[in-house]
Amino acid sequence: MAEAAEPPVPVDIGWHADSEEAALAFLPPEPLDREARALLAPAGDGAGAPGLGDRLFQIRSPFSVRIRITPRGVRPVRFLRVEEDSTLSERAFQGLFTYLESTAQRRADTPVLQLSLNFLMLTEEACTLNLLPPFLAPGFRDWPGTLVSGRFPLRSWPRALNAVLEWQDRDRDWVLRRGDPLAYFTVSFDDPRKVPRLVEAATTPAFRLQFDRISGVVEYARNVAPMFAEAERRRPARLLTPKRTGTRAWDD
Repeated sequence: MAEAAEPPVPVDIGWHADSEEAALAFLPPEPLDREARALLAPAGDGAGAPGLGDRLFQIRSPFSVRIRITPRGVRPVRFLRVEEDSTLSERAFQGLFTYLESTAQRRADTPVLQLSLNFLMLTEEACTLNLLPPFLAPGFRDWPGTLVSGRFPLRSWPRALNAVLEWQDRDRDWVLRRGDPLAYFTVSFDDPRKVPRLVEAATTPAFRLQFDRISGVVEYARNVAPMFAEAERRRPARLLTPKRTGTRAWDD
């Protein structure tokens, strides 16, 4: 007789709105819907063991916007908001979208546009957060490029999430509608029984101190990976304190 699978172990993963000004407009990170999770379930898996669908979350667009890039060969490269097809104001557009200079591009002929996702992520458990393109979203197939994937150790390196689009098709606009997935992220642990559980995090002095330390590092160095160990050494004993009010922890 086969042994029963051990029950999943939930681990709190905190999120916090980076900008209080935009906090009410942005949609909280959330699990994929059941239909999308079913697409990721292993064939014939009836054991109920945690899979990718249990570790994958989405960040959805809180606005509608159409962005257009200047044609190939036109300098300087500019990204323009098409006003008649956007609910996002020009001020908000300039605050959320940033053109990255050529030194930050992987290929000289492929411009990149960074989008602030407006969320800070943190946890008490050793794990890795992986940011991914929204590969299950139908609208993603019509994007003019793809999001660059990235990962970082979340316990020692709490940071704001940013999405970077490599703009590969100059003839195509980037069209986002409110509710469209902007990005996915997964959280992985050494113990396969552990599964992430999202919870809104309260602002505490310890959390703000560690975040300020990390956010300032990029002003001095591009390659921050060697600093992960030092950030862990200086980390306060506890960073994540769930908010007593606000969005509930997702446990479905």
